[in-house]
Amino acid sequence: MPITSGSAPVARKSLRESAAEQIRAAILDGTLKPGENLNDGELQEWLGISRTPVRDALNDLARYGLIEMAPQRYTRVAKPRPEDRTQIMQTLGALVGGVVRVTVAELTDTQRAELITSVQAAAETLPTRDYDAHGTLGWDMVHLFLKYCPNRILVAATQDRIDGLGYQLTITRNVESTDWAALEAGYPALITALQAGDSIAAELAIETVFQLPLPTA
Repeated sequence: MPITSGSAPVARKSLRESAAEQIRAAILDGTLKPGENLNDGELQEWLGISRTPVRDALNDLARYGLIEMAPQRYTRVAKPRPEDRTQIMQTLGALVGGVVRVTVAELTDTQRAELITSVQAAAETLPTRDYDAHGTLGWDMVHLFLKYCPNRILVAATQDRIDGLGYQLTITRNVESTDWAALEAGYPALITALQAGDSIAAELAIETVFQLPLPTA
């Protein structure tokens, strides 16, 4: 078949990548439940591929925190522990804080306005303590920062970890586990920092949202 000069090559996903994407999607949408045992044969039948790419995909997802594996014992969907929630929040805060810091100064006026609107939408869930709506809108905000971040290496490194950590937060989220005071302090500060184009203030504000300790004088 003739190929037009200058055509970009078509990216092809490996069986391993395709399997990982499908299993990941099934975990995140709740088709596969927390703690559910995963059988290689059943996964092979579902995905229509051999055992090797299935195992490779599971190993990848285990590194991202979506799968738990113990040799000769079990392979299962991760079962998040509520007692780990604060440490998970702080880990995400450290990652997202870096994204925010390198992004804010590079935003166009349109991007800045879009992010402010996104932060405001998340903040509007606070008076009613709507933790489900806040979880959805909060992640929308994070993904918007990732979308506009100019450092693609940082974006890739953050996205490699965000699914597993975010999944653990979602599963353990309830009205009592949400630090409403941190959110009520962090979101207004983030809006102010975005309006001013202050990268450092924005980083500190998002870290407050994610329960990282503020620096001391």
